[in-house]
Amino acid sequence: MPDLFEYIEKALLASSIAETIDLSQQAFELSCATSGGFVEPVTRTIQPIERVRFPEKPICVPPKELPRRRLGSEAGKRSFIHAIAHIEFNAIKLALDIAYRFKGLPEQFYKDWLYVANDECKHFNLLCDHLTQFDCQYGDIPSHDGLWSMAVKTEHDLAARLSLVPRYLEARGLDVTPGMLDKLYAQKDTASAEILEIILEDEVTHVEYGTRWLDFVCQRDAIQREELFFKHIEHYLKGQILGPFNKPLRRRAGFTDNELLELERLDKRHSKK
Repeated sequence: MPDLFEYIEKALLASSIAETIDLSQQAFELSCATSGGFVEPVTRTIQPIERVRFPEKPICVPPKELPRRRLGSEAGKRSFIHAIAHIEFNAIKLALDIAYRFKGLPEQFYKDWLYVANDECKHFNLLCDHLTQFDCQYGDIPSHDGLWSMAVKTEHDLAARLSLVPRYLEARGLDVTPGMLDKLYAQKDTASAEILEIILEDEVTHVEYGTRWLDFVCQRDAIQREELFFKHIEHYLKGQILGPFNKPLRRRAGFTDNELLELERLDKRHSKK
């Protein structure tokens, strides 16, 4: 049987979009075919995260250099869809990397994150197809690498990665996407809205996987989850984060009422008042 981790590694090291997606989907399909027979090679080596490759385009610039995207114009809509596509492509690499970089975990851990990678491939393809309606393709518009930079910072710490990527950065999608959907439906842009509906529902599951596996790490290491989560929020984000928070969706993804209360307390919008 082919080595599952070889597929994941090749997908991470691929700079080609098509190759990344093809290898990701092959890794997912292989993981589905190995029920009860999954074996992680004891001696497998992990390539440094600096070796992970991305396409030459889009050009990445600091977030502050990106113009604001207003959904009321065609140019704004094009930039908005492109930005979401960029998030989804980065999310493919993020899901692959967590399945690749951390060794010695249960079989289901690797299967869950390859399931996520496959979902992100689906989202990316939907958005790229939709971009053609705006005479645009992925890579045409500058973007930023804020998502991947957090993966680099948490390269050696699984609990930090779970806290900061699925449970913070990706969870923001649960907070902001419903408002985007309201604007799209108000403009009668059902094509864009239907794609975002798919992404939003899938992202609840992805964030819930972050909660589930952070629980696993905490139980294994006899650490209280809420304490550990906010420890990482403090260390990496200086304790200040941005709301508002979609409580119903976050509860579905495993957030407790105590976590939601603490997130609201840390909301930097309130600190400015």
